[in-house]
Amino acid sequence: MESRVLAPAKVNLSLLVGPRDEAGYHEVFTVLAPVGVYDDLEFRLTAGPAGEVSNEVDVECNTAPGWSNLAARALRALQDFTGWSFNGRVIIRKSIPVGAGLGGGSSDAAAALMAGVEALAEMGGPLPERSELAAIARKVGADVPFFLDPRPAIGRGIGELLEPVELPELWLALVIFDTMLSTVSVYRSFDGLRPCVSSSFFERRTTQAEARWREAPDAGAVARLLENDLERASFTIFPSLAGAREILIREGALGALMSGSGPTLFGLCASRSEAEGLAGRLERRGLQARVTRVDGTRSSTA
Repeated sequence: MESRVLAPAKVNLSLLVGPRDEAGYHEVFTVLAPVGVYDDLEFRLTAGPAGEVSNEVDVECNTAPGWSNLAARALRALQDFTGWSFNGRVIIRKSIPVGAGLGGGSSDAAAALMAGVEALAEMGGPLPERSELAAIARKVGADVPFFLDPRPAIGRGIGELLEPVELPELWLALVIFDTMLSTVSVYRSFDGLRPCVSSSFFERRTTQAEARWREAPDAGAVARLLENDLERASFTIFPSLAGAREILIREGALGALMSGSGPTLFGLCASRSEAEGLAGRLERRGLQARVTRVDGTRSSTA
């Protein structure tokens, strides 16, 4: 099986953090949106029963080569589930910044799972059901299930319980930083800054938030809903983020937010021309800016 795919990045248009579950993970409410920034992946895979095919997949990636790569770990998880092994090569050309809150590694992992399923199908191997594939994806990472079918969605649980949501056309000016932020470190900082909230309070808060998101008619309404509970924690670790976020607002964004655990910020705009103008002004202020659009919105799919 040979294929080449583009794996999209994502932004969190909302990220509300609730109490921990029994496994120690925070419950979240998030609005996930795929954006037009992509990693380029090539797959050359064969599959066969364990013992008949050598378990040798060469993963080429300048940021995380070999089995340290999340895409390689996704193929291994699929092997463990099916009892079939993969042999071949994966080439990942990164365009999504690493450790930036944009989900690049998770997107690559989802692409690897889909390629693995294609290789299994080509050789007549066992194929996981859709729900089983989602469960495998969840074991690889909380954001991986989203990228199996990347379209705007509301996520609950730890982000893996997904329901589609319709969004208006949205353009973004991303602000990229060379610094990486560890999700674990950000959540540790978050736990030290904010007292625990009750499950009942979080349920009320997220029910109201979901209703507002499902009624947002345009970019201006979306801008008023932007919210990320992790911002304060990330700004504590990386203080210059707070100033950059203020610059986004002063330079004309309808709203500004940090994506995920950061450090990537984005300014929300109603049109491409507005996003391009904002990006130009940001670059003149010394920030790395990139224009993109949310994929799968009402206008972008029309």
